[in-house]
Amino acid sequence: MMDNNFSFDPLAWANLENVNEEPRKMAAQVMNADAGSPFEGELAKAEAVGERLIQMGANIAESYGDYLCLGFALADGLGAQGRELFHRLCSQSTKYREAECEKKWQECLSKHDGRTTIASYYKMAQQAGVDLSEIGRMFPSFPPTPPFRHDAMETDDDMRQQLTTAIQESDNKMIVNNDGSVQSMTVTTQESRGGVAEVAENANAEELVLDASKIPNPTFSDKIQLEDLPSIEQEAARLQDTPEGRDKMILGTLDLASAFMYNVCGIYDKRRVYPSIYLLLVALSGNDKGVLPACLALIDPIVWEIRNQYESAKKEYLQQKARYDALDKKAKITATEPEEPPYRSPRISVNASATAFYQDLAANDGWGAVFETEADVLAQAIKQDYGDYSGGLRKAFHHETIDYSRRKDNEHVHIREPRLSVLMTCTPGQVPLLLSPQNMENGLGNRFLFYFQKKSYGWRDVFEGGEETLYDKMADLGRRFKELYHDLEAFSGKPLKFTLNEEQKVRFNQFFEPLYKEQTGLYGDDLEAFVFRLALTTFRIAMILTVLRHEEMTPHFSPQGEPLVCCEKDFQTSLTIANCLINHTVFAYKNLLPHTEAPLSSSGKRMSAQEQAFLQALPKEFTRKEFIGIAQQQGISGRTAERYVGAFCQDYFVVARITTGHYRKL
Repeated sequence: MMDNNFSFDPLAWANLENVNEEPRKMAAQVMNADAGSPFEGELAKAEAVGERLIQMGANIAESYGDYLCLGFALADGLGAQGRELFHRLCSQSTKYREAECEKKWQECLSKHDGRTTIASYYKMAQQAGVDLSEIGRMFPSFPPTPPFRHDAMETDDDMRQQLTTAIQESDNKMIVNNDGSVQSMTVTTQESRGGVAEVAENANAEELVLDASKIPNPTFSDKIQLEDLPSIEQEAARLQDTPEGRDKMILGTLDLASAFMYNVCGIYDKRRVYPSIYLLLVALSGNDKGVLPACLALIDPIVWEIRNQYESAKKEYLQQKARYDALDKKAKITATEPEEPPYRSPRISVNASATAFYQDLAANDGWGAVFETEADVLAQAIKQDYGDYSGGLRKAFHHETIDYSRRKDNEHVHIREPRLSVLMTCTPGQVPLLLSPQNMENGLGNRFLFYFQKKSYGWRDVFEGGEETLYDKMADLGRRFKELYHDLEAFSGKPLKFTLNEEQKVRFNQFFEPLYKEQTGLYGDDLEAFVFRLALTTFRIAMILTVLRHEEMTPHFSPQGEPLVCCEKDFQTSLTIANCLINHTVFAYKNLLPHTEAPLSSSGKRMSAQEQAFLQALPKEFTRKEFIGIAQQQGISGRTAERYVGAFCQDYFVVARITTGHYRKL
């Protein structure tokens, strides 16, 4: 980032040789006017550049992003004296409205923080065709300023962070594009249907501002022994050579496998729950998300078996229908017309109307898996009145009854205890499109696990691994899982029971109670539902691991249907996964998801003096008890200290949460 005491000096940048004396005198006269102002020297240079832009008919403030960048740059470099120049430059656009421009200028003047400097203005002018060396020859350095350095100019990320901060503190919501331009809209307190989604629709899905370097990278597969995983999970994880890759394989296979364990259940909070989970993998555009599609190899043998069963039933129906149609009228009176079987597949498509979605789920006896690599397909579907099955997704997460009726054929469908797993990948920009303010308020957002994939840089060997695909390597696991699935089918009438042992139940509560207090203390009550449902999903993950563990046994399950008790390895693994995913969840909550409680600060905003003093007082590693004690010594309340630490973790990215109540300064 640029030192804020440095300003851009076109003269120092340009060749200082052959500078004519007359232009020097002219410039000096301009700069000496109203002597005493710290901005006068810079103002003369800035106005000279502005005159060139106006003479050229250049419009450097056409896009909203350039409009804001220009305002911040002039406000920081010229102060209040930049007002007239800002208006003159903005008036080159047909969008110029004096009152609106003045309002935006006052906003930039009051909110600039030094991240976007006058250097950005000169950079914009140069890109528009202004010869800065000519301007430089007109003005000696007044006051003296260091030579311009390309590495001193603020980064695009810094500029985007300041623009984001400014908008978040005003009535506007915006999307900053990859090229730095911004799209925005004014959003009222009670946002209309679509809200943020309507903004995202007008931009490329991946254009949401998100500094790739700030994406968290906590992983869990490097914190467990792979040998402690069930055999199927071990072998899937070993197909990847990085912790992040192994995480994705483990999460993807757990999610998809959970849909096919529809006849296993446990008692949680006095309710019967099944293993199905919802997972959203978030990755920047261009990152390899191919691991998750390869996970389909685990379930595809079952999917195709069920679809083939449907095709056989359909073929039999057509034969029966042909025989029925061949009957004469008298014979048809006593004959029964065959009924066409509904299409059946355990892969439930999201690219459908609400009625079709529920119909497909009902046709598969109320259970199935959703797999979608582009979350905006689901987002577009549920945005439509005829396709809004977000209510069904929310109900299916808790296995609540889904009822719907169709006028055609007087059809009434009743899905008792729906069991649905959801696995989707998306870019950061698709998250608010899917989980709009409405879908956050109604609870759809906090039903998902979030996992952020760190941006990868550089080229990778695209031929590594030979001619065998990752999907092919997973095929054997699919055959093994199919055998396990068939053994589970024997318990369709009476589900197998899963349970933690008594000690594990105590430790489960001991893990989540302080986690709940920590997260709601750091980020407010909006995190409450996320923690509650993370706990439920953790219980489900332990259930899935336990079922997969039985794949190693002969027979797989007791014929008497004895309860499946979680082994210690699987219990520990589930808690390790939860401890990792809470960090990803909070990152999503703070940076991508709309919520009612305003954050303490936003990424890119400078810390207050009190925050800086508190951060400096913290040791390299510290606990909640320790930071509360340090805060009290500085006269900071415990509640405020929690919010500060929350901001350090998710706004400023200077502290990392290691585990519940334990933190490390970065």
